[in-house]
Amino acid sequence: MINFSTGGPWITRFAPSPTGALHLGNARTAILNFLLARQSGGRFLLRLEDTDRERSSFAAEADILWSLVWLGLAPDEPVHHQSLRLPLYAEAVKSLLDRNLAYPCFCTEAELERDRETAVRNGLPPRYAGRCRGLDPAQRQKRLDSGEPHTVRFHNTATEDITFTDLIKGPMSIPPGAFGDFVLLRSNGWPSYNLAVVVDDADMGVNLVLRGEDHLVNTARQILLYRAFGYAQPAFAHHGLLVDAEGKKLSKRAGAASVPQCRDLGLQPQAVVQYLAGLSGALPSKRLFLSLEEAARAFQPYALGRGNAVMNMDELRALSARFFRTLSPAGLVRSIRLPDDDPWHALSPEIQEELAAGLCENAATPDELRALLPYFTAREVAYTPQVLKELAAGRPVLGALEALLAPVDPEMRLDKDQTAAMLRRAGETAGVKGRALYHPVRLALTGCESGPELAVLMVLLPAGYLTRRLRAVLEFFSPSRTEH
Repeated sequence: MINFSTGGPWITRFAPSPTGALHLGNARTAILNFLLARQSGGRFLLRLEDTDRERSSFAAEADILWSLVWLGLAPDEPVHHQSLRLPLYAEAVKSLLDRNLAYPCFCTEAELERDRETAVRNGLPPRYAGRCRGLDPAQRQKRLDSGEPHTVRFHNTATEDITFTDLIKGPMSIPPGAFGDFVLLRSNGWPSYNLAVVVDDADMGVNLVLRGEDHLVNTARQILLYRAFGYAQPAFAHHGLLVDAEGKKLSKRAGAASVPQCRDLGLQPQAVVQYLAGLSGALPSKRLFLSLEEAARAFQPYALGRGNAVMNMDELRALSARFFRTLSPAGLVRSIRLPDDDPWHALSPEIQEELAAGLCENAATPDELRALLPYFTAREVAYTPQVLKELAAGRPVLGALEALLAPVDPEMRLDKDQTAAMLRRAGETAGVKGRALYHPVRLALTGCESGPELAVLMVLLPAGYLTRRLRAVLEFFSPSRTEH
């Protein structure tokens, strides 16, 4: 029996509709298809299903393409657009009409809505009643000749369950009564989803359709079309959906988190890929995969869970922080984007890399790293009245530390042992320890109650810089200044 291991090389595709930003549920499907194609030595294709002319937009298309590039999911062929393949769909439908496997339907939206309401009242699934299926051929042709608006429907003659083996869920059986004669062409001549998918997948050579389980009934419809056209049927695999903490499906319409939002939050693209693949059980959760090639080699498609996967942004942020801290010093610096006039740019590349590397353990994102830089680049520190009050009480320890720093080369940077020893001696001199020792020093150096660890600050800041900030505070409280 075919499975992920015995089949392939897999030619997979990702086929989003360009109607909005790429949300994480769809991104997960793209990631699974990409990793499976790479692992099996196959190909990963991208198709934009842009047949919804009212909702599709070039802006959404550009956003989706950027999102895939950001994630590293480059397709192996140029992008396929359904809107450029209309003659192919028309030809396919004509072949069905010629064999009486499809027929024109003249039902209006009002008629179809009344049928749906009636079905609901009777506790039946809403399906087409077949009103136009048995029209007299002469009458049908007369209505066509008159230009009466119509769709084209597939003539569903199936009497037995549509069965297939799902590579994730196992044997599947869907009764033909789950749907009626479904639409192939809309009244405007544009294809329905099911028609376009089958024609495109066959034409593109797709041999594995890996998508969410919400497409199971569509799969039954598409199998009927594969049989009607005489196309080779691909393998199917339906994964569980990505849901929120309340069990609700993530979707664009529901405002699900999107790939651009992940970027704006400062999350690392490798983390998004690994987290979404790992949610499915197909990647080990503890190991960091620093490249897509490495992730593809470790990908375990047979471990894809049948159930839904719960999205947890806190877990994604934590994983992203681990990836962020693996960046090289140069990579960390590249992640910092500041205006051209920011004092950061006055620092040498060597000092920039040193600061970024020293601070990355205190930051999980580029934004957090960027927020720490003023401690090291600001020309002066602003003190609030409350901070000044605390600094006044801490003058003995500040004076003791300034005296210990005074003889040190201003360009020298202390190491951790030197910093610890100097703070201990300052505390002994001033007769304080714990918060009474460390807090005044932090306030003097930063003006803030929190921030980078004091040891990090004192190691990364030159001794002369430390001395100047301590001295500025002490001079502020000097008798001469007070009297003045």
